[in-house]
Amino acid sequence: RDVSHFLRYRFDAILISSKTVNADNPKLTCRINGLEDFSPKRLIIDKNLKIKKNLHVINDKYKKNTIIFHSSLNKKKIKFLKLKGIKLIYIELDLNNNIDLNKVFLKAYSIGIGSILIEGGKTLTKSILKDKLINEFYLFKSKKKLGNLGKNNIADLKKIINFFKNKENIETFLDGDKIIRYY
Repeated sequence: RDVSHFLRYRFDAILISSKTVNADNPKLTCRINGLEDFSPKRLIIDKNLKIKKNLHVINDKYKKNTIIFHSSLNKKKIKFLKLKGIKLIYIELDLNNNIDLNKVFLKAYSIGIGSILIEGGKTLTKSILKDKLINEFYLFKSKKKLGNLGKNNIADLKKIINFFKNKENIETFLDGDKIIRYY
């Protein structure tokens, strides 16, 4: 966890889908003492503005760091989110009726976001890889057995690993836990 929070500190933004944010209600902040105010922008892909109203990213003190990329015309939800101080960016859909991730990345760059940490689930990660919008991948491996709840959420990890040419083992000094950086 400490390593992932340090990674959050190093990046300009974190990208996540509304599906993950609704399921997990993450804070998406850096929670290392002294670095909290350096938390990254929180980018959320939410095609239909299905984000729940009671989440941390909508209501905490960092809510003005939340940017939602959407394709919705739901005026009531747009008004609610804007009143909360959430920045909304309309993105056109691609040919598959999904938010165009290339446009998301271009828009993020145009507003000063140069580095994005993706903490997405299976669908977002597959889309990012398919569109070749990634240049590093961190694999966190724990010695702890997590049972069925801890199973890898990405169906074919080998496809992700084979996407990269280089690999680096990062020492964590944490009870045999490993981080492997692919780039």
